[in-house]
Amino acid sequence: MSNFHTLTIKEITKITSDSVSITFEVPKILQKDFKFKEGQYITLKETINNENVQRAYSIWKAPYENELAVLVKKVENGVFSTYANDSLKSGDTLDVMSPQGNFVPSLSENNSNHYTLFAAGSGITPIFSILKQILNTEFQSTVDLFYVNKTQESAAFINKIEDFKNNNSPRLKVYTLYTKESSEDSNFEGRINKEKLELMKQLGVLNVNSHEFYLCGPEQMIMDSKDYLISQGAKESKVKFELFTASSSGKEVEIEADFAEAKIHIVIDDDDFEYTFNMSKSDNILEEGINQGLDLPYSCKGGVCCTCRAKVLEGSAKMKINYALTEGEVEDGYILTCQSVPTSSSIKVSFDD
Repeated sequence: MSNFHTLTIKEITKITSDSVSITFEVPKILQKDFKFKEGQYITLKETINNENVQRAYSIWKAPYENELAVLVKKVENGVFSTYANDSLKSGDTLDVMSPQGNFVPSLSENNSNHYTLFAAGSGITPIFSILKQILNTEFQSTVDLFYVNKTQESAAFINKIEDFKNNNSPRLKVYTLYTKESSEDSNFEGRINKEKLELMKQLGVLNVNSHEFYLCGPEQMIMDSKDYLISQGAKESKVKFELFTASSSGKEVEIEADFAEAKIHIVIDDDDFEYTFNMSKSDNILEEGINQGLDLPYSCKGGVCCTCRAKVLEGSAKMKINYALTEGEVEDGYILTCQSVPTSSSIKVSFDD
């Protein structure tokens, strides 16, 4: 299990009017714990107004830059994002979980591939990390980036991306689209959907035969893009995505059990706790554990990240939603506890594996 460590904020920088970059000092003793891969995220924990708040944010730096930094965009009624944008300052400390996530390409200096990346809004954070690491590792590879924002002012890292493009021309091409601002070319206005992708293909700027596609943004953009690319011949395994949040409407798996209660054994930090899971009152294994007073790891609670990942050692469980675990992880017995309900009358899950 990834653990929390207290880190000092080295620098906090305003990126747009509603977002900040937080850079952490990582002491030598913890550098192994915070070694990360491009596309991964960290979970931040803080007590705000007497409430324990945990949120996951993607790392926008690339591994070769040897710096741990995340972007936090202020969202309406966002407890942590408001706190980060309005109150945090250099020298403050936060509890930070070591890096996690499967949104990671497999890179090699011997590769000569073409990659197509899509980002909307703050979805640029893991995409920018992936983009930089590809070009820094695979000197024969090329990248196309499609980046959607409301306006140019709201586009995080837009100047850094332009500089990076200029320094890596012609291997990197960047296409910016704005939804609430006019462009010199009207073709590059509006959201990315199936129709827009078809237009990009006809204009000759979208390569549907790319080696891999990486997408990060809202669910509708992700699903529209994924469906379109697969319809154009891309293998599903080559279309990789990470969601901001997921709307579960119509997508939750129905879970039925022929028992009213289940015995749950939760293993964390080498301790084994046993509770009775009431099928009519408890929503999922994570909530049950938290309600029983356990300090369990979590972030999104929506099946999007894998912070609450645990392994089923005995018994069985079923997930309502899974946007985070790979097929291999599921086959190995891992579950997202925020989405999991027991399907056996006794189950043992470990957060330590």
